[in-house]
Amino acid sequence: MCGILLNIGSETITPDHPALNIVAHRGPDGFGAMSFDADKFKIGLGHRRLSIIDLSECGHQPMSYDNGNLWIVFNGEIYNYREIRKELIGDGYVFKSSSDTEVLLASFRKWGVKCLDKFNGMFAFVLYDRYAQSLFIARDRFGVKPLYFVNTPKHFRAASEIKQFISMDGFRPELKRLKLYHYLNSGDFSFDNETMWNGVSELEPGHFINIDLREWKPGDELKQQKWYEPPFFDEKTKISFDDAVCEFRRLIEDSVRLRLRSDVPLGFLLSGGIDSSTLVGLGHLMSGERSERLKTYSSCYDNTKIDEREYINEMLKFSGADSCLHFPKAEDIAENIGKVIWHNDLPVLHGSPTVHWLLYQKIKSENDARKVIIEGQGGDEIMCGYGDFRWAYLNECLHSYLFTFAGQFRTFQKIHHEPCKIIARKFLRINFPRLVKYPPDSLLRPEELLVKSENSAYDYRIPPIAIRREEASVAELHRNRFKILRYILHNVDRNSMAHSREARTPFLDYRLVEFCLRLPPELKISDGYTKRVLRKTAEQLIPAKIAKRTDKQGYSSPVAMWAKDGLKNFFRENLAKFAKLPFIDGEKCGDSFENYLAGKSHFNPVLWRIICAGIWMEKFGMK
Repeated sequence: MCGILLNIGSETITPDHPALNIVAHRGPDGFGAMSFDADKFKIGLGHRRLSIIDLSECGHQPMSYDNGNLWIVFNGEIYNYREIRKELIGDGYVFKSSSDTEVLLASFRKWGVKCLDKFNGMFAFVLYDRYAQSLFIARDRFGVKPLYFVNTPKHFRAASEIKQFISMDGFRPELKRLKLYHYLNSGDFSFDNETMWNGVSELEPGHFINIDLREWKPGDELKQQKWYEPPFFDEKTKISFDDAVCEFRRLIEDSVRLRLRSDVPLGFLLSGGIDSSTLVGLGHLMSGERSERLKTYSSCYDNTKIDEREYINEMLKFSGADSCLHFPKAEDIAENIGKVIWHNDLPVLHGSPTVHWLLYQKIKSENDARKVIIEGQGGDEIMCGYGDFRWAYLNECLHSYLFTFAGQFRTFQKIHHEPCKIIARKFLRINFPRLVKYPPDSLLRPEELLVKSENSAYDYRIPPIAIRREEASVAELHRNRFKILRYILHNVDRNSMAHSREARTPFLDYRLVEFCLRLPPELKISDGYTKRVLRKTAEQLIPAKIAKRTDKQGYSSPVAMWAKDGLKNFFRENLAKFAKLPFIDGEKCGDSFENYLAGKSHFNPVLWRIICAGIWMEKFGMK
């Protein structure tokens, strides 16, 4: 778990290069760099190390293999490295360390690109083959670990965080106007290889780039090649509910077992929901495999509407785990939002990432040696945990089995009691999306997109499809939720690494993901309940009170509530400060906030996004 850097050009990368120092938080345990001379340019590899596996100097990077022919900088973990290592030793490969990094190098030497299929883990790495004069750059299946690149005629650069480019010659922070507009209007990041930073691209999840340095030079076209695609639309597995529960239990247990591998102590985030509680339950079950006591970390509030201590305490009593509770306050948001945005390289969508960041700050401030933290992200995406999945499933029943629909809808209403107006709107949006208009918010000036631009045909009224949550089928919703998951994982990586902690997500073990995506929808969601297979699996791992929950909270944030008291001045001052940003109608924004304070309207999330965008542009000197 680290920060990496690649530079191809005239600039020399040294161990103390500013582009490595700026991400010292990602790797406080060590740093290194190597430079190589090619025919027309220099190749520099840089690394900041957070020691998790093989804490000795043998795990130092950049690391070489095959008599110095292969060199790598690697961020992440290969959880099944022991099994792969054993296989490679059987084939005659020799190792000098006990690190997963060396296993990765040997795997590439043996299998080439196909080595990616062998890895169960989270990773982003740059591998330089001196003999073949080639570069291999790859990212894990779901984008848990980040990788960005800049490609110009003068240089090609790749890094873990966008801010690293600012420390390098010839880079100027500039925003993409259309991306900024969609973020402000709808909270959409577009979830593709482009970023809100002009000239900065993201290597997509499940993709790699192969560069032949004998034929290619900086500025030449680069092709991202896909090596992995989740089976969203595969034929569904024919399996009974009981057999599905058994297989799910086997897979999640093995996923957690692999993610408990660490040469440093680890802990768990516990929200009080089913996902994180199940992981804590499994941690309790496997506690004999670790020397340290089971420990959890949770965010709590004095506001009972969003506070989860009722369920957190149930899980703590059940598991006997030690606990660290953090109580974020309104002033914590105001004081730290700038730091959160700086670490994320992007404006944040809502208050939850800030609460998440503060929890990791709390973990670090405790002087806790637990450098690895287990999180529950991914459970909702693979087991239909969001409310939208209920509507997608009901819609499938409506179009396929009217009798089934009647029974499912009746049990759904017994639990959720949705008003007729909401029901009609949901089915209308699912089946007739073209009839539903998505006008720009009145707080924005969308016409600014069309000023002085050759591309004046932007249809700014229709956001990209990624933010249309009402999908016609469960499979389509799975696919789009995984696009949005990219942003969630972005927050998880930045917030944990900001405090030199490694976050691991067992629900995103690719074997478990593939199994769940291939399950028939009715095994995941039925009778008004989501996560059916997970709930049944969890019955022996967590208290029944949690397993039967139907209210979903997650890591909530009372920003809208705090805006009426503790954050009132924060909102007023910053809305006035950023009133002249692109697309902003400053007068309407001020009126909207005052109407909210007076109880005349609901809180408009655009107000929060305006402030975050302004702070982001200010922090990075964005042009």
